[in-house]
Amino acid sequence: QADSGSGVRRLRRLRGYLRRDRRGRGLPQGSPQGRGLLYRPSDDGATYSQVAKLVPADAANIDKVGWSVAIDGGTIVVGAYLDDDGGGASGSAYVFRTSDGGVTYGQVAKLTASDAAVDDYFGYSVAIDGATIVVGAIWDDDAGSNSGSAYVFEDESGWWDYFSSDAATRALPSAAILLAAAAVLAAILA
Repeated sequence: QADSGSGVRRLRRLRGYLRRDRRGRGLPQGSPQGRGLLYRPSDDGATYSQVAKLVPADAANIDKVGWSVAIDGGTIVVGAYLDDDGGGASGSAYVFRTSDGGVTYGQVAKLTASDAAVDDYFGYSVAIDGATIVVGAIWDDDAGSNSGSAYVFEDESGWWDYFSSDAATRALPSAAILLAAAAVLAAILA
């Protein structure tokens, strides 16, 4: 059990790892421009060898690419919370996929908030589960100053295409897909 003195020392150490952004908020330090490196064990986890380097096509200085990373199967999501496409530090997230078992990865999407604004920090956190990606924007102001929000994205190459407006390109979905869609709609309407 730690006394209050050791807690103060830990807080001082933590404070040493932080810097301030232009609004005076503390930010963890990191390199100005990130890149994701992917390693895979070559001998049941004793050693790892690099198999890929994930660099977005439009990466720029201070984007913080790689601040947050999530992986599910052959899909990797990489956050870049200081990307400035929607204004300074509005943020973005990149989706990379492999189609050859992890030999190579290609960028397949760049995700941004539909209501992107300066200092939202979209991409500060990312998660993926199957065809669903969630991206956090810790300083989004929609519910008050720096209240934050999370954005949910669905893979449009999956069954969500059925709900598109282009009737000519959609096929009748299976019963399992219709049941899943009904459950999602029921949850939304509840």
